[in-house]
Amino acid sequence: MIQDHDHSLLAAILATAVDAIIVIDDGGIVRVINDATVRMFGYSESEIVGQNISMLMPSPYRDEHDGYLRDYQRTGIAKIIGIGREVQARRKDGTVFPINLAVSEVKMKEGRWFAGIIHDVTETKRTRDELAALNDQLEERVREKTRELEAAQADLVKAERFATLGKVAGGIAHEIRNPLSVIRTSTYFLRHANDQPEAKRQSHLDRIERQVTMIDNVVTALVDVARLPEPSVVRCDVASVVVAVNQSLETPDTFKIDQRHPETLPPAKIDPNQVSIVFQNLLRNAMDAMPDGGLVQISSREENGFVVVRVTDHGPGIPPENMDRILEPLYSTKTRGMGLGLAICMVILQKNDGHLTVRNQPNAGAAFEVHLPIFDE
Repeated sequence: MIQDHDHSLLAAILATAVDAIIVIDDGGIVRVINDATVRMFGYSESEIVGQNISMLMPSPYRDEHDGYLRDYQRTGIAKIIGIGREVQARRKDGTVFPINLAVSEVKMKEGRWFAGIIHDVTETKRTRDELAALNDQLEERVREKTRELEAAQADLVKAERFATLGKVAGGIAHEIRNPLSVIRTSTYFLRHANDQPEAKRQSHLDRIERQVTMIDNVVTALVDVARLPEPSVVRCDVASVVVAVNQSLETPDTFKIDQRHPETLPPAKIDPNQVSIVFQNLLRNAMDAMPDGGLVQISSREENGFVVVRVTDHGPGIPPENMDRILEPLYSTKTRGMGLGLAICMVILQKNDGHLTVRNQPNAGAAFEVHLPIFDE
């Protein structure tokens, strides 16, 4: 119940409120408005007070409002009272604009009245819409740039494939041209030489057979890289794999292989058959680096979730200008060979979630480190 001494306070609040305040009775008739309502809707106070509040609403709110009041009076179920929500309002000039409406119930001696506080959210909605539009534009630009990047990536992949194809073609040409030249020379001799000794003829036939075998090995190596199957990973004792590889190799008496594996070395999660190929290639490379013989050291350790096997030779080491390229496919420092040995190692280790690193020793020789993932129980 509003007392007389409160009227001046309420009048001051209504007059200074920034938002529109409208009080209606239970029949939807406007009883009180403040100055902000006049400014917001463009009507004078006399044009609003005594009229149904629906005059300030566009359709469909205008047609449904009185029904909401009747439903609330009959059921007591509030759909908007006590709950602010965004709706639309209508000015005197007919323009429709968005508002945030908060309605509260006030019990008066005349009955049940309702006070609505109305905040014009036109600018807020415009800003929100502009932000949404800018966000849409940004997303479209991101999609456009993504398409451009994907196209550029596709072009780069295509260019890399052509570059790789060029390297492969060059490597194949180099490895096959020399044997073909030898075959051509021997074929010419056999075709045109008359009354040659049987031993000479047989020598040229042997040369042809050796060169054909060499060409077949080159092609086989390329096919092995291209067709390497997916690994069948198991729980594996790496030290046992290395020992088995060492025993399978024919090692000249001029070489000594020293292996050191700790008993606490954890098992790895690898395909032992594929990883054996890695160690075979590394041991062969180590022996190739020391043509007069020497010591090859193999050690293992656990490091950062990997079993690391280190294969060290005591040869001349890798020239600094070749260090960045030593692991590239088709790059070789040997007078013979396509440089596929380390490339095969890289492919195998990648498929087994491992990797390979290489560095020169402080004194002499090179050290290759095979990193294999530890088996997680």
